[in-house]
Amino acid sequence: MQLARIERMTFVFDDPRVMRRVLRDLEHLEAGALDIAQILATAPLLEDHRLVLGWCHAMKGIVTGHPLLPDGNEIVTSQLIYMNPDIGLARTLSRWYRLGAPRPKRGH
Repeated sequence: MQLARIERMTFVFDDPRVMRRVLRDLEHLEAGALDIAQILATAPLLEDHRLVLGWCHAMKGIVTGHPLLPDGNEIVTSQLIYMNPDIGLARTLSRWYRLGAPRPKRGH
């Protein structure tokens, strides 16, 4: 029996503007210059959320207020960059999210 050779998966990021926005947001966050209240007032809400792992860490949950996706849809976000459940805030590659109630833990 011969096993297929698995090539290492690579991800080519072709829009450096997105990475610059993420970096700018993280720098402002670190410097205390980020308007968290404004973000929490305008960012899409992610309810029943949980972490998921694919080729990167992301979040899955029910979205409300997303600029491109219908309310009530279960979505998987882009790559998770920052998460602070204490203030209900997460930053993905593409946008900020307000974190609502997490999905209840099941099992053990």
